[in-house]
Amino acid sequence: YNPEPIAEFFDLFYIGEGETVYDPLLNLYKACKKDGISRKDFLKKAAQIPGIYVPSLYEATYNEDGTLASFSPIEDGVPETVEKQVQMDVTNAPYPEAPVVPFIKVTQDRVVLEIQRGCIRGCRFCQAGMLYRPTRERSLEVLKQHAYRMLKSTGHEEISLSSLSSSDYSDLAGIVNFLIDEFQEQNINICLPSLRIDAFSLDVMSKVQDVKKSSLTFAPEAGSQRMRNVINKGLTEEVILNGANQAFHGGWNKVKLYFMLGLPLEEEEDRKEIAHLAEKIAVNYYDEIPKEQRVGKCQITVSTSFFVPKPFTPFQWARMYTPGDYLGFAKTVNHEIKEMKNQKSIRYNWHQADETLLEGVFARGDRRIAAVIKEAYKNGALFDAWTEYWNYERWLNAFAAAGVDMDFYTLRERGADEIFPWDFINIGVTKKFLRKEWERSQMREVTPNCRQKCSGCGAMKYGGGVCTEMREK
Repeated sequence: YNPEPIAEFFDLFYIGEGETVYDPLLNLYKACKKDGISRKDFLKKAAQIPGIYVPSLYEATYNEDGTLASFSPIEDGVPETVEKQVQMDVTNAPYPEAPVVPFIKVTQDRVVLEIQRGCIRGCRFCQAGMLYRPTRERSLEVLKQHAYRMLKSTGHEEISLSSLSSSDYSDLAGIVNFLIDEFQEQNINICLPSLRIDAFSLDVMSKVQDVKKSSLTFAPEAGSQRMRNVINKGLTEEVILNGANQAFHGGWNKVKLYFMLGLPLEEEEDRKEIAHLAEKIAVNYYDEIPKEQRVGKCQITVSTSFFVPKPFTPFQWARMYTPGDYLGFAKTVNHEIKEMKNQKSIRYNWHQADETLLEGVFARGDRRIAAVIKEAYKNGALFDAWTEYWNYERWLNAFAAAGVDMDFYTLRERGADEIFPWDFINIGVTKKFLRKEWERSQMREVTPNCRQKCSGCGAMKYGGGVCTEMREK
């Protein structure tokens, strides 16, 4: 949803969900090829299809301070705004019931069943939660059919119920019970990612763990209540501890907790609270579960990533920090965990800081970043996602050679009226709403989720999903 850093390398981008205009695009391509129409003329025609962005047909100009001055089409008939494509009827949309099965063992060695699209929560750091509004659910009966056919056609022994917030699906118990009853003899494992600790059902959890025990993953995102309000996570410490207790009483003893460091308004005490929250969960395990009922010692894995501001979020205006700052944040958490009484039950992992800075540049960069990417590529940046090939110095040299200031994209807070490289894309959620949410974060104010109260984000324009539910209420 910000194609600009790589715009130079692509003829066109498809903006939005894939079920809507692929057929018109591919049909146009076949017709143009058959009639001998030139590449340039094909791209002009393609740009008129909703959701198709052709970078070569747009021009960017810049102010003296480096910010974007304008972004507009250079050809007649090319839209100024590219509209995000949305598949509102996800229940009847095509679904890959016979996906390709790899010949070798792969990490994602499972069937993926998308139970809903979108999220009602409105976390201010989360890009997907804004992009995929409004939330749309697939019907239970159709999910049953998809699950049965995919497991039968692939032979996989695990199925993942995929969504941005699985426990918000209105009939999670229904699909889980079906999978357990239907595939109990095949010993199919059910994976429930993206659980919210406040909405988790003990009954569902207990049934899933009867099939195969694994760790439960929760994402408080911030250690202190103050920071959870800033990011609009909508979780209290009481709710988190209660959810963990339910898990422990359900027979689980392994919990993974995900947090972010470097969030807007974050202070040192907020980082230390990550260790304190993990400690409280461990204490609860040993206090609540009698020795004779324990299945081993409590294992809590705390993982922190460094926050990266993303386009189309309330935090798209936020600044980042230097690699040294980020590592200092992680050291604070690490030191505090080592001071905890139950430190042996807590394991801590953190993300690489320099990769975070590069991710931040790619997330909010403009067309000038393409020169950096090209320079780094020429100098051997080919397999940077593999740790043994990662070379931060190579990227710093590429920025220098291209004459691009990395700090301009990472270390400054954006102005209220600044034009962003992605503003030409309309995702339904308005920039005015995002700015309002940014301002509410500064006041540590919590915004209700979409099922509690409509906040007027703009997604109601699509006329369906949770927006229709709210209108009917």
